[in-house]
Amino acid sequence: MMISKYSFHVLFLILLVSFSFSYAHFRHITPKEIDPKSFNSHSSPLSPSLTSKGSGLLSGSSSSKDSSLFDNLSSSNASGSSNISDSSSVSTNSKGFAFSGSFRGSGSLSGSTNSGASNNKEFNINLKANLSGCFSKVFAFGDSYTDTGNARLIGILKSFVGAVLTRRVSQGGNSNFKLGGRSSNGRMVVDFLCDSLNISTPIPYKAISSDFDFDSNSGVNFAVGGATSLSGDFFVNHKIGHTLMWKGIPLGFQTQIEWFNHFVTRIACKRKTEEECKAEMGKHLIWLGQMGVDDFARVIGSSVSMRWLTDITVNHISKILTTLLDSGGKFVVVQGLPPVGCCPLSKLLTPQSEKDEMGCSLVINRAVMAHNELLQKTLEDFRVRHGTEVTISYADYFNAYKAIMGNLAGFGFSDGSQACCGVGGGILNFNLHNLCGMTGTTACENPSNHVHWDGLHLTEAMHKQITRLFLHGGYCKPSFDDIISRQRNSGT
Repeated sequence: MMISKYSFHVLFLILLVSFSFSYAHFRHITPKEIDPKSFNSHSSPLSPSLTSKGSGLLSGSSSSKDSSLFDNLSSSNASGSSNISDSSSVSTNSKGFAFSGSFRGSGSLSGSTNSGASNNKEFNINLKANLSGCFSKVFAFGDSYTDTGNARLIGILKSFVGAVLTRRVSQGGNSNFKLGGRSSNGRMVVDFLCDSLNISTPIPYKAISSDFDFDSNSGVNFAVGGATSLSGDFFVNHKIGHTLMWKGIPLGFQTQIEWFNHFVTRIACKRKTEEECKAEMGKHLIWLGQMGVDDFARVIGSSVSMRWLTDITVNHISKILTTLLDSGGKFVVVQGLPPVGCCPLSKLLTPQSEKDEMGCSLVINRAVMAHNELLQKTLEDFRVRHGTEVTISYADYFNAYKAIMGNLAGFGFSDGSQACCGVGGGILNFNLHNLCGMTGTTACENPSNHVHWDGLHLTEAMHKQITRLFLHGGYCKPSFDDIISRQRNSGT
């Protein structure tokens, strides 16, 4: 009898301690610091990837010296969704491609919040009152999270994706908004950004015609869906054959540098001196959307080293940033990566033994944290070299995403796991061999309640809330308010 009671008390103590640790991780204690200095840019792509085990969405110690980068951010005070007015205009260039124009006056980031919102007045304000008239143009770069039509125009989308984009998904669609090749059910961060600035959404680079008037037109979007840090030879040599929603071998990020240089020399700076050209580019906002989501998603389960992939991706971002600053750019926002390990695709392809209690991929998310850490250190190096002449802000996508996932109802969501457009139901509603747009797949009745659109990309509602946090939630460092203040004080 004595042994039985003793065993019971020991078991109870073990369960109590286990629960305490699980709860601490569930509350997202500061993740473990991953030192990017240990990442060798010349290491083999086939070297062992990060395989550390742990629990929690962002497991690790809270004793990191640089813990301020990943401090547990309160998410309980953010408000929910607001009313969206369908006041977008649509233009058609000489190629017959319809692209989204200005969203001026739609108030998509202002207005009343839903019943799940808190009383934080920070988000219940008219953003246009603060941001309107600050920048006349935005130049965007990135992958499918930022591309507004380039992938479609150059014909690298697979047929089933094109079918979804050409016929507006009936459920929850905005009939006045033309998708134009977006990997979402509607607007993305770059669209909401420009709406808040009260300017036109950047035109896809591949939609520009020969008579494009740079002085009187909008900015340009160089982002392209499926963009990769990996070379074409790498895809062939390492047999990475599944390119998800894109045909053949995806374009590298180097392509966007080439497109930008061509645009500057042939259009933007035509008949301008070098000094005049740089002065012109210094007036506008440059937005580097996240880069690397597609790469991290593609190599799940392969022998490719996440450390090596992190190095080459940040290196490509550095090249793009160097090109932009050398061309006269002064105001730049660079997005970090979201927790890619929590998208339905990553969850599906990650063995159960390598998941945390939230069902997310530990390996992918730790690699993403390392990417973001290295990216922030790289951006700081740029700031030191260029001084006060330029403003480079880091958009903390990882923690903005965390804030929303930690308070789904407060941001207007009821589902943070399922793909809205997919097949199979269950906790993910995602099948790698039957992607959104293929026969048998359907879209959910209310995409605005979902975080995930098709298993890899986000819904319009999620893009809107991410934009809120970037612009006025303190998730840009320096803050977006600081960027606006510096722009106005610069006299450009």
